[in-house]
Amino acid sequence: MSKKIDFYIEKLEWLGPTIVRGLGLLSSVEALEQTFSFSQVMVLQTLHRSREMRMSELSSFLGLSKANATGLIDRLVTRGLVRRQRSTTDRRVVQVSLTADGHRAAVKLTATWRKGLKQLMKRVPEKNLGPFIDTLEKLALGLAEGRATQ
Repeated sequence: MSKKIDFYIEKLEWLGPTIVRGLGLLSSVEALEQTFSFSQVMVLQTLHRSREMRMSELSSFLGLSKANATGLIDRLVTRGLVRRQRSTTDRRVVQVSLTADGHRAAVKLTATWRKGLKQLMKRVPEKNLGPFIDTLEKLALGLAEGRATQ
């Protein structure tokens, strides 16, 4: 694979959750012999890329209510994939991050996600990948903007 293709795949990884969430598509993915819901995959991938996030940032980024985000995190904490910690400077702030098992699951899920993205991109001629990704990026930003103004 060329570096150009890897660049576009990384962009799709960033754009994918916003686009799929915006269109209301759902899927489930299996990793480490565990099945994950679409929302759990998005949480794991987001925390994998960000290392640590405030619960409010995570729910906002994924377009989830705080209650839905809390429920997702509760289930992932129970499974030993995510840890929750209160800020030492502001006890109202809850930080979430991946455990070692969560990191392993996220790596495997990312590999599965990338495989699917590569299959998707095979349908787009290489010369059209730039405009394709630019269009998806505009769509994702528009969906995120629309969600923020609701």
